Amino acid sequence: MKRVVHLIPYHAIGGVEIAARSLPTGCHGGLEFERNYLVSAPDSSIEAGEYHGPPISVNNPRAYWHTLWRLHRDPPDLLVVSLWRSALVLICLKILRPRMTMVVFLHLAHSVHFVDKAANWVAMFLSDAIWADSSVSLQRRVPRWLQKKGRVVSFLLDRRSLPGQRDPTPEFIFWGRLNAQKGLDRALDLVAAVKRHRQDVRFTIIGPHGGVEDQLLAQVAELGLRDHVVFKGSMRHDDIAGAANHASFYLQTSLHEGMAMSVVEAMQIGLVPVVTPVGEIANYCHDQKNAVLVHEDDAAVTAVLDLLWDPDRYKQMSCAAAKSWQAKPLYRDDFLEAAKELIKR
Repeated sequence: MKRVVHLIPYHAIGGVEIAARSLPTGCHGGLEFERNYLVSAPDSSIEAGEYHGPPISVNNPRAYWHTLWRLHRDPPDLLVVSLWRSALVLICLKILRPRMTMVVFLHLAHSVHFVDKAANWVAMFLSDAIWADSSVSLQRRVPRWLQKKGRVVSFLLDRRSLPGQRDPTPEFIFWGRLNAQKGLDRALDLVAAVKRHRQDVRFTIIGPHGGVEDQLLAQVAELGLRDHVVFKGSMRHDDIAGAANHASFYLQTSLHEGMAMSVVEAMQIGLVPVVTPVGEIANYCHDQKNAVLVHEDDAAVTAVLDLLWDPDRYKQMSCAAAKSWQAKPLYRDDFLEAAKELIKR
């Protein structure tokens, strides 16, 4: 039995963490899969096959030494690391155990800061393979001379049947981290523009505080959207699906993205995405076919209003959005297949 450990900084509701949890821990054929976190997050339950580090800040060096000591003492057959903090562990562990098989898993098409870029660059050089959530992440983040190590791993979490058809309403929803990268200020401007034509517009925002919530609340007040925008905070993944059933459009005007898993999930349940064509989104969201693309002009607002006035057209786009993912492989299967091939090699 070969042991595979996926190392993540902390337990959260982001796309990386949700995808990791979609692969059950335990035995999968000849592989024993585990999840490790650098630190313990408040109120996070620990499942069988998981290890959570000490309940301290993820910026505390003790969290890294603790994880490094554990993995050096009890090395897995394959270590997969996600996000730059975990990449720092890979770098140190590769020095201590140069023969251990290791993978860097990239989840965004650009580096968020210099430390992220430097840590992942060194980790990619030292690793045996580089996985990415999308072809865009692989092409933009990985130097050409390291591309031979690269592999795209599917980020489709569940297989869903085609949703039922219903008439559209001016109900928008977003779920993810509330940080500057998601461009929620631009999303609020779009909602305000729709409100000039539809007073019943509503925008539900789901996700943990990421440093911009105060600015967003101020913008909501300035735009006169207090009765139209609701911040739900963090929610369980299963509860998000329930909230999405009341919406017709998924609104995400990100500045940068990799695969954008929330957009994929929204399309699977029949929401028409209103999105900026960044990262991999540009490769699977096609304007006026299965999505509404947001550029610098007001064309997206006009397109949304047209769909609200033409239910049949909306239903066609909703069905096309869901059908986009019917034949794609699942994350859990692709991850395990990539792990088996690497260990066997």
